[in-house]
Amino acid sequence: MEQQVITDMLNLHLERNNLSKDGSRSWFVGGSLLGGRGLFATTDIAVGELVFVDAPLVVGPRTRDKHLPLCIVCYKTGCPLFPCDKGCSLPICSSACELSVKHDAECSLLQAWKPTCGSSWSIDLLRALVPIRALLLDEQQRDLVYTLQWHSGPQHGSEIDLLKSSIKIQMNQIEEQFMRRVCAVMDTNSFETAAIVGESVTSLRGLYPMGAMQNHCCTPNTRHYYDSQQRLYVIAAIPIKKNEEITMTYTDLFWDTTLRRRHLAATKHFFCTCSRCTDPLENGSLLGALRCARKECSGILVAVEPLDTSTVWECRECGLRLKNRQIISIRSALGSIVEEMIYKSPKQMLRFMKSELSVLVPATNYVAVDMKLRIISCLGRTEKFLWEDLTKDELSIKEKYCRDLLCLIETLKCGECKMKGLISYELYSTLMELNKRQFNEETNIEKSESQFQVNEESKNLLKTAILILQNDLTAPKDLLSLVSGMTKK
Repeated sequence: MEQQVITDMLNLHLERNNLSKDGSRSWFVGGSLLGGRGLFATTDIAVGELVFVDAPLVVGPRTRDKHLPLCIVCYKTGCPLFPCDKGCSLPICSSACELSVKHDAECSLLQAWKPTCGSSWSIDLLRALVPIRALLLDEQQRDLVYTLQWHSGPQHGSEIDLLKSSIKIQMNQIEEQFMRRVCAVMDTNSFETAAIVGESVTSLRGLYPMGAMQNHCCTPNTRHYYDSQQRLYVIAAIPIKKNEEITMTYTDLFWDTTLRRRHLAATKHFFCTCSRCTDPLENGSLLGALRCARKECSGILVAVEPLDTSTVWECRECGLRLKNRQIISIRSALGSIVEEMIYKSPKQMLRFMKSELSVLVPATNYVAVDMKLRIISCLGRTEKFLWEDLTKDELSIKEKYCRDLLCLIETLKCGECKMKGLISYELYSTLMELNKRQFNEETNIEKSESQFQVNEESKNLLKTAILILQNDLTAPKDLLSLVSGMTKK
């Protein structure tokens, strides 16, 4: 399809959702070297500048068990759920949700198909809710769905098979074909969005046409977040030059090349060939590096040809080479060991980091990085490991790990990414706790954080965290409360 036609359809989508900026825009659709088409900058875009805001064509529950069940109107989880009395067999949490106008159209659709689950609600119909909701799109919106990339295969559309086995009156062929197309498009393009329900966050999935046009890069130049209406905000994380492609990441920034490329092949049906994937050292981060198999050697093993899935690995010090199947075996064993640790307490993870893991892999390895991230996420934030429970040594370890990860972000050239905001706030909170304790020890006077002077580093860390996370619904609650208080003042 011609790029101008797609651009016009995207503009119409934005206009319908009141998201156009007086006809001006900082993007255009063009041919991409990363794959097919993509979004490109019409002008230079500065760090922190809003690139675009997008609204979902359709949004609803994710299909995995760990995200279900939930109320299909308010998305509340962990509460009693009841089948809708009107006969659609979807779960609701209250009469208010059952009578909500947001539920009327999908409820009528399912009533007409006569669900077979009797007086209970159906988990299978819940899994199929997103493609069911897609049937409510009008012709223009459906045309936009058909412009988005998709892949065929037996793994796509299983929700429709579940739907068909749960109703008496079968949908017509056109409806079924469209819903299967929606499933394939969602599998290729959907975003994990969220809804705030009381004090908790419910993970959802949504189809964002503008977001779907962004191609993947392992060092993306944007970050994104969502508001309470599940609108998608895309922000420049590093400077973007005029005519440069606007990219995002479909993977975790801290995964190594093997993990990232395997994930992209399995979920998005392509192998990334960006500059980071091509570099055996991953921009100098050494995320995939393993210890040399020779006991007397202190060198590291890296992939000789990272884009070749069967490449040999070579020690950069002694020249030892290992076949790919040996590397696969080592990584598999490593994964099994670590899998047992990720559900342990922070103290157990710390002991594992200091003893076994330091022997198994270099400190730069993605497994060690992941463990550091888990530890700093727990210390100060989980039961029995709140700030007042932590020892000075544990606070010092958290400080070190935060600094290690911030250095890694700089090495990877990820700019003002969301991870930088999160870790900057964790480091700020850690330094504040350490400073408070030191002040109280020296003066023998109990004071709160607000009663002693904040040093310049802590101010800059907080400023960074606020700039990156201030509008993000999934940001730490205490940071959002702090921002709210500052705004009121």
